[in-house]
Amino acid sequence: MSEVLTQEICRDYRKRMLELPPMGYQDIGERRKLRIELQERCGLTELEALNVCNGHHWELTIRCSEIREEQKALKEAM
Repeated sequence: MSEVLTQEICRDYRKRMLELPPMGYQDIGERRKLRIELQERCGLTELEALNVCNGHHWELTIRCSEIREEQKALKEAM
């Protein structure tokens, strides 16, 4: 079961990304590991996780995460 993405999670992953050596937007090395960790933790797509780590589109990504969880709950209730 994945966690629903929150502002706190977004801030944490953005902070962790900023602590890594600058490599532009290349998804390699530690940056890739961080992105994959977030994907697995919150059930995000690769693009969503990249956007969160790079500080883009948080509100939209959070809402998408909430909708996915709502849909899972509805399926389980049936």
